[in-house]
Formats: sequence, structure tokens, C-alpha cells
Amino acid sequence: MGSTVHRPLTAADVMTAAEVAALLRVPRSTVEVWARRGIVPSRKVGRRRLYVRSRIEVLLLNDDGETAGETRSRIGA
Repeated sequence: MGSTVHRPLTAADVMTAAEVAALLRVPRSTVEVWARRGIVPSRKVGRRRLYVRSRIEVLLLNDDGETAGETRSRIGA
């Protein structure tokens, strides 16, 4: 019965759609569509959608054998 201890988030841990788009090298609108579809993890806070950097990094580093091209074709990019 272990509990996970989380460190507090800092401003550097939270990204906007534009920052995620720059990291992924896709248009911001694509990131927003992916977030609405649940492809990219995000959290809606009021009218804003925010992204936690570590979750985006996990998405990028996912080692399931899927190539970037396969991911794009699967999600309709």
C-alpha cells in the first residue's frame, strides 16, 4: 500500500498549446484537436487548456514501436 509523493508543479512544468506545438513541430490547431480527442494529455482549467510537460515527454518517449509516421496517420494528421 505505497503512496506516490508528487512534487509541486512549477511554471516550467506547465505548457500552452503553442509551446507543445513548437516542441512537436506541428501547428497549434493540431495540438488543440489532439487534446480534444484525448491523443495528447491535457487539463482544461476554466477556458484554457494546459499541458503538463512530463506527460508530453512520456508521449514522445513512448516505446511501443510505433513510428511518428504511423502515429500521424492513425490520428489523421
